[in-house]
Amino acid sequence: MQQSVIVLVVGLLAVLGCRAVEVKRPRGVSLSNRSFYDETKPFTCLDGSKTIAFDRVNDDYCDCADGTDEPGTAACSNGKFHCTNAGFKPQYIPSSRVNDGICDCCDTMDEYNSGAHCQNTCREMGKKEREDLEKKAEMAREGMLLKQRFIEEARKGREEKQVKLQSLVEKRVSVQTQVDALRAQKEAAEKPEKEAKDSHKQEWEARKEAENAAMEKKRSLELFTELDQDSDGMVSAPELLSHAELDSDGDGTLSDKEAQDLLGGSYSVDVSSFQESVWPQIKEKIKSESDSTPLPPVEEGTETHPEIPPEEDEDDDGEEVDDEDDDADSEDNHRAPPSKSNVEEMEMPPYDEATQSLIDTAQAARNQFDEAEKSLREIEDTIRSLEKEISLDFGTHGEFSYLYGQCYELSTSEYIYRLCPFNRVTQKPKVGGSETNLGTWGSWAGPENDKFSVMKFEQGTACWQGPNRSTQVKLYCGKETVVTSTSEPSRCEYLMEFFTPAACQHPVEVPQEEHDEL
Repeated sequence: MQQSVIVLVVGLLAVLGCRAVEVKRPRGVSLSNRSFYDETKPFTCLDGSKTIAFDRVNDDYCDCADGTDEPGTAACSNGKFHCTNAGFKPQYIPSSRVNDGICDCCDTMDEYNSGAHCQNTCREMGKKEREDLEKKAEMAREGMLLKQRFIEEARKGREEKQVKLQSLVEKRVSVQTQVDALRAQKEAAEKPEKEAKDSHKQEWEARKEAENAAMEKKRSLELFTELDQDSDGMVSAPELLSHAELDSDGDGTLSDKEAQDLLGGSYSVDVSSFQESVWPQIKEKIKSESDSTPLPPVEEGTETHPEIPPEEDEDDDGEEVDDEDDDADSEDNHRAPPSKSNVEEMEMPPYDEATQSLIDTAQAARNQFDEAEKSLREIEDTIRSLEKEISLDFGTHGEFSYLYGQCYELSTSEYIYRLCPFNRVTQKPKVGGSETNLGTWGSWAGPENDKFSVMKFEQGTACWQGPNRSTQVKLYCGKETVVTSTSEPSRCEYLMEFFTPAACQHPVEVPQEEHDEL
């Protein structure tokens, strides 16, 4: 008999384990609040403001200010109805939705007196949710395997970078010593080089100056001869009057007084005075006849007066002599001498052998120094890059370090968005237009308990009459590393969703099918 009772009890417990029994309580009350609704005692509003007889609970009249006496009716505007939703998950809905003809609870308990025809969908919803949770759990498991690999690679990579950094720091010292020695050699070789080149240049400048002076003298002499119309060896004020371009008062003509002022107050000047005081004043203004007809060259030691052109020669028959050959000779003889600008444009002659040897020696020293200095700069750049990378926060275990130096793109109908973690975010139109900076790396910006769930990029390109652009990147667990969406919830503030295995956590165990609350 005792054995039969035991079997019966075990069987009953087994049945109860498979089919839960709902604990009796007022409609709309959760299991956690059941103790406050004891039908053998008066009910006290949960805010403690009033105590009423228990038969006034769910009587469709609101007695409590907090609406807790009407959990199962729509009497209180601030009341809350608890959906048991066996097989899915319990939830609260506003009491105003009770018996409104629309099923808000998947177990249909909110429409117990409205006549609405609803179906209990809790089991199906629970099943779908568990399937979704299982998929997420599977993704988290696969993501965690990748994350563990990233963590191990980050650890090894960090150790390798620290060893490399230490090696480069030591190498920098020796290369710096080499650079200093080569700089001294370069400077020692450049000193005699500079002296030789300066001497060569000074000789060239002196030669040019002498040629310029001779050219100026020759030009002034030619102009004097041209202006001395009566060939008396003097240039007088009347001989200048035909040159209106020498006018000084702007009336378009050259007066006698203006002409005498040019001649230093004299009526006429000889060639020496002309070259010394008159020529410097008029050489940039006066229009010489030689501008159109070249002046004959003036040789040193000859008279400065122009020859009076002879009468045209005729032969015995009175016919004009053919002087084509004479014209050709005259064109060569009357070719204008090089101007001062031509002298200035003349190239400096090549260096002599001794100077070129000093230049070659100095250049070789410069090349050696430049090569060593370039090597030093490359070492320093690498040191700075390593120090920056090592100093970045790549997560609790360095799991995000694999993102460093990588970029991920998302193409929309109008733009191509480019996310480069720990660097910047950009936006570029698909058709024309330049790239816009949506923010450079700032910091991790997730909540205190999940710091590495949000990346913050700041100080991007300024908006028109607005703030600088900025971007928040929300990180989610995923088997692949990919940008899935981007939006602009506020002006110049962008939001991206970014999936990465590094954001995965150990999956939570998926709950089995739920039963009715006990």
